[in-house]
Amino acid sequence: MKTSAKLAAAALFAFALLAAPAAASANDYSNQLKKLSPLQQRATMRRAVLDSGQYCKRIGPVAYQMPYKNLEMWTVQCDRDVAYAVFIGLDASVQVRPCGDLRQLKLPACRLPKAR
Repeated sequence: MKTSAKLAAAALFAFALLAAPAAASANDYSNQLKKLSPLQQRATMRRAVLDSGQYCKRIGPVAYQMPYKNLEMWTVQCDRDVAYAVFIGLDASVQVRPCGDLRQLKLPACRLPKAR
């Protein structure tokens, strides 16, 4: 009885592995953003910030920062000394957080680019 239960569990585990979708090794959406011109990157990130209900009348430097778990982290500098972290998911989902909130949320700190 024990052996059949172990075999059934192993078969169920193997089926779950086969049925699960393969995780993408690269974030295609973030990679596409990296290929855009700086002006296009700023426009795209401004739209992401505004769509999340945050303030950003005039956008400054935008920079790719790092991968974080299954997300790609970008930083955005706006006017009024407001800065945001933009996290892009494998499914093109976007999460925008003020850089000042990241420590409390236990997320990586923003490393903002210098203004050009």
